[in-house]
Amino acid sequence: MRVLGVKVDVVDLPSAVARLVVMIERSKSQRSLVVTLNPEMVMLARRDLAFADVLDRAAMLVPDGIGLVRALRRRGFPWVERVGGVELMDAYLPLAAERGHRLALVGAMPGVAERAASELQRRHPRLKVVAAWGGAPDAELATRLRAVAPDVVCAAFGHGRQEVFLDEHLGTIGSPVGIGVGGWLDYLAGVVRRAPAPVRQAGLEWAWRLGRQPWRLRRQLALPAFWVQERHEAALQRRIRGDG
Repeated sequence: MRVLGVKVDVVDLPSAVARLVVMIERSKSQRSLVVTLNPEMVMLARRDLAFADVLDRAAMLVPDGIGLVRALRRRGFPWVERVGGVELMDAYLPLAAERGHRLALVGAMPGVAERAASELQRRHPRLKVVAAWGGAPDAELATRLRAVAPDVVCAAFGHGRQEVFLDEHLGTIGSPVGIGVGGWLDYLAGVVRRAPAPVRQAGLEWAWRLGRQPWRLRRQLALPAFWVQERHEAALQRRIRGDG
């Protein structure tokens, strides 16, 4: 399905994890970008055509954002639920440990990737974490990653930058899959506390994060525009279908 011109996969968590495993284990010559899509990224794509092209090339875009979930429900998929990046990774990791997948963690603030890797090894002792590095999302990092041959690159450079890095450099790295994981490493490292489950279930995680990280306000100013434009598009599609 497309929402404001950006494609998003109508998946639930089990089907998203299953697709992820298939992408990792199929022919090593294929490169797949997985995007945990939120409304801010949709609005960025509407302003930045190059970023829109990156999203269009992605192999899977899961609805990580209550605004996208509600948009899909308005478009005829009432069963859709949020597939958050944290939930996607948490559900995938036991399979990664079981199947011997090699993970690389890159990005975030200095020391965060290393602390996140330690926490992952504590939770999943058999998990293979072959890199846990900070640094810039550039060609030098891609070359370093190629030397350790990860199956999955988990990039935490913030939305936009992480997807562009993976789109440009997965070929150099040689990894089957790259995933933009946003704040996942911060949560694992204990740098940022995640919203309580009731807040997430109510679709208010964005407000929780804004309260704890006021610098996010500029990014979240895109949300009212998404709200207005998405509803206008949904209403227009209903009129075209003739269902009110």
